Amino acid sequence: MIDIETIDTLNQLNINLQGDVSSPLGYIAGGFHAGLRRKKKDFGWIYSTTEATATGVYTLNRFKAAPLKITEDSINANKTLQAIVVNSANANSCTGEKGMQDALDTQSWVAEHLNINQQNVGVASTGVVGAFLPMDKIHYGTQHVLKEEYNNSQFFNQAILTTDTATKHLSVQVEIDGKTVTIGGSAKGSGMIHPNMATMLGFITTDANIDADTLDYCL
Repeated sequence: MIDIETIDTLNQLNINLQGDVSSPLGYIAGGFHAGLRRKKKDFGWIYSTTEATATGVYTLNRFKAAPLKITEDSINANKTLQAIVVNSANANSCTGEKGMQDALDTQSWVAEHLNINQQNVGVASTGVVGAFLPMDKIHYGTQHVLKEEYNNSQFFNQAILTTDTATKHLSVQVEIDGKTVTIGGSAKGSGMIHPNMATMLGFITTDANIDADTLDYCL
């Protein structure tokens, strides 16, 4: 049951159903067709103009795909991210040591391309399980991150989809201590969200000034 305090809080929110991860100040999102899928966009990115405090929640399943492990390790080590890249069509899951190296190579290529710390790059993959990534196409994708003609957040929202029938995104604004704070989100996930998030990917950004412990608690 929703209490009056919750209703008051919701009434203070400015909800924008057209918003997404690029809505908060300082974020750029984009995507394009790197060739992993036949025609649809299949490679996307989120970029922060400064190092951003970062945290994550992950599936509780015993098995985690290689990109998830690499991203979790990076966030645990640094508590910051500056870029996230996502490919669809191939999940890089059940791919063993080669899958781990492919995820690390993806992370390294993006870091070199953007001239940022490798551990400040998150990687995510979604799609077919048990197949190796076509690394020539992944490398091609990493070299297009932040290209001006592809910096369109709707392109990102489209590039992360698999069997979804529509993009999923919004943003909200709320006033905290007299300052307007924006929170944006984009996600993919259709039939395989249960159990424990499974193949769901969700990305949340904010321009709030927040420390890592508080952010982790909130998430």
